[in-house]
Amino acid sequence: MKKKEIVLVSIMGILTIAIVLFGYKYAAAKKEALLSEGEKQTETVAETASSQESIVAESDTSEAYAQFLAAFAENRNSAPVIDYLQYVHHHTKEVNVVFFGDVAADAAWAKSAIAGIQTDFPLENLSTSFFSYPSDSSSVYLSSQYVQEMVASNPDVIFYTIPTKTDQVVDISLVDSTQNIYKIYDEIRAALPDTLIVLVTPPPAESKMADWNSRSLDYRNYTNNLVEENAAFTVPLYDLHADFLAELTNRSETLANYMDAAGLELNETGQQLYGELFANSLRTKMVDTTAGLYVEGEKPAYTPIAPSLVVPVAPVTVTEEPVTVIEEPVYEEPTYEYVAPTYEDPVYVPPYVAPNPTNPLPSAPDNSNSSENADETGGNANQETESAASD
Repeated sequence: MKKKEIVLVSIMGILTIAIVLFGYKYAAAKKEALLSEGEKQTETVAETASSQESIVAESDTSEAYAQFLAAFAENRNSAPVIDYLQYVHHHTKEVNVVFFGDVAADAAWAKSAIAGIQTDFPLENLSTSFFSYPSDSSSVYLSSQYVQEMVASNPDVIFYTIPTKTDQVVDISLVDSTQNIYKIYDEIRAALPDTLIVLVTPPPAESKMADWNSRSLDYRNYTNNLVEENAAFTVPLYDLHADFLAELTNRSETLANYMDAAGLELNETGQQLYGELFANSLRTKMVDTTAGLYVEGEKPAYTPIAPSLVVPVAPVTVTEEPVTVIEEPVYEEPTYEYVAPTYEDPVYVPPYVAPNPTNPLPSAPDNSNSSENADETGGNANQETESAASD
């Protein structure tokens, strides 16, 4: 019996230990399950709260952005281009920006400015391309396929750097240069009616200043002439040339510090400053954006500029040289007055008769008589003549 009891007691002990171990494991598993479920519930609550906060934040952002877009739509005749870029990006989900004209391919200043606005504004899908023709005049633009090639890229915004430097070199007139630039603008507008075109003046070139052509003009005359004419229109314009020189004046610096050795192109420092001025214009300069995309509202009608543009011809200064007037003597024909001769009737003078002496002189010798007679005759003749004259 004792053996059986010992065996039973051993079995009971083993069972008890097994039950205790099982219970311990069960309790541990139960606890872990409860803890896991609690964590899941906590995560769910946290996710729910986070989701609700995100919805609220997104709602606030969407509402604020909607207000921004509404404000732009109401005031787009005077708004910065950065607002227009956001407007287009919001409605089309992308923006294509083109740099066209007298601009270097892959210009560092342009890329830097675009990268800056992409960082600061919701413009994730913004692409940039360059159509570079820095050595051609406006006449070549009109006779070539430059516009057609650029139009094929279907840009939303075009920054058109005007070719006034080359126009000065090829020696066309101010009138023709300005007319040609606006003809190119009109051609682009006709092909891309929903694209915003911004005219941009070229950067300064020190060696080209006071480099006169046959018309006594340098490139600044061509650039400034277009800027002055553009004041009468609503065409967006960035006068970066004037902004650059004004900034140098503010800094009390010379242009040479921002140019390459030849004085033709901007150096790295100049490119950086030009890009900063361009980026600042994008953000702050108010321009008329009504020529671009319209999602709502009625777009204003467009009238081409070039046919109606009247560019005054610069007055020609005439230098009057002093003229010496030599007065020639005037020949006056003498006047002759006819004087009729006066005729007087002749007065009869009786012949002289010598008186006969009552006492004749004594006779003399023949020779002397002849001589005396001759003298006497001569004397008588003289007396007769004197008598006739006295009569």
